[in-house]
Amino acid sequence: MLTSSTSRGNLLTVNRARRQESAEEQFVTNAAHELQSPLTAIVSAVEVLQSGAKDTPERDIFLDHIEQAAARLVRLTRALLVLSRVQTRTEVPKTELVALEPLLSDVAARVSTREGVDLAVSCPADAAVVTNRELVDHALFNVATNATKYTNTGRIELSARLSDGAAVISVSDTGLGIPGTEHERVFERFYRGEAVPDHGSGLGLAIARAAIEAVGGVVELDSEVGVGTTVRFRFPQGASLVAQ
Repeated sequence: MLTSSTSRGNLLTVNRARRQESAEEQFVTNAAHELQSPLTAIVSAVEVLQSGAKDTPERDIFLDHIEQAAARLVRLTRALLVLSRVQTRTEVPKTELVALEPLLSDVAARVSTREGVDLAVSCPADAAVVTNRELVDHALFNVATNATKYTNTGRIELSARLSDGAAVISVSDTGLGIPGTEHERVFERFYRGEAVPDHGSGLGLAIARAAIEAVGGVVELDSEVGVGTTVRFRFPQGASLVAQ
């Protein structure tokens, strides 16, 4: 006959197994979403080359698209692997001193903006933070890409600063803005705002927050309709902005 303590122990084991299964299912969904875009870009470029473009001056352009998408796949698989292990509690993210100006500039170079939208980077040349580079890169790219979707004119800025002893990385835009009632919901998986065009599957910001929280950070949002949006990654003081 099972004792009450044994029953409680079995229940805890079942609950842990269910949480593990849920985390694994969530990771599979996230991974499929993130990998779809670069894979589609590669397939599309290959199809164009196969149709005859391989013998035209545009060949190098499509080869460059393939190279960029393949490089993004490498970054994605690394970040998603770390994120999956963190979400299933099988690994603690490895941290290092990450130089922020090269990180922000690298992300900015991979983001495509609309014509008439300026993309800027503002960061002290010697600024660095102790964190996991791949996860922060992953989150920053997702947020910056999201900003480009809803910014038709004006400016998008990637910046880093020290605030109250903690490192803060920000993505600011002069885009459509988000209604106050949706500020928290935009970080929910699969959520897309009602007042904006249909872009993507609604997973980008959810994955960005998961990545930043995995390294002990917090994601903050300020937004006003018709003015723009700022998303901030605030890192713990133990990972403060420092001079190299």
